Amino acid sequence: MEFNLADLSRRLQNLIRLGTIAEVKHSRIPRVRVTVGEITTNWLPVVTAHAAATKTWAPPAIDEQCLVFSPSGDLAAGVVLAGINSSHQQAPDDDPHNTRIVYPDGAQIDYNHQSHAFNVTLPDGGSAVIEAPASVTVRSAAITLDAPQTTCTGNLLVQKALTYMGGMSGQGSGTGAAAVIKGAVHATEHIQSDTDIVANGISLTGHTHREQGDGNNVSKPL
Repeated sequence: MEFNLADLSRRLQNLIRLGTIAEVKHSRIPRVRVTVGEITTNWLPVVTAHAAATKTWAPPAIDEQCLVFSPSGDLAAGVVLAGINSSHQQAPDDDPHNTRIVYPDGAQIDYNHQSHAFNVTLPDGGSAVIEAPASVTVRSAAITLDAPQTTCTGNLLVQKALTYMGGMSGQGSGTGAAAVIKGAVHATEHIQSDTDIVANGISLTGHTHREQGDGNNVSKPL
């Protein structure tokens, strides 16, 4: 009877235990060992957000605080629920309006539902790729591309006015004209006093023709 009571007490105590992850086995069926009190469990499965048609992979880390749920109080059959903040693994933020994810390399994702701001910050050398075979649509009142170099590998269609401030240069593909413009082209003096259009070394504003009759210049600006 005393043995049964002792065993029952031990099983009740082990039903739910607070522990710290001691080892992690990274595999398609991840396992962890947990330090609970003075003992370390065998390899136990870890709870994840989804594990069927939708799957997630976010393995726990060593020193992460967790709970071990043990059916019938048997730690050998336990399941680990990780993700409990502690004094040495504190939350990365305390703003009640903000959701934040921080990665070991310093990458950070934030969404603030009060300011409606979504921010992704990557460390030096970081990169981001979006693969969408059909299409990508971005809707916004304004978009800023803040980069020293932007490359478009395919055709670029601008449906409304195109404005540029740093000049324009380019070349044709070799199968046709380098530029085809339907409509009037105006080159006006604005910033530089030598505003001109030059084709094969011939200036548009400086080039003149003489009338065949009296020989006076007949070319003049609009």
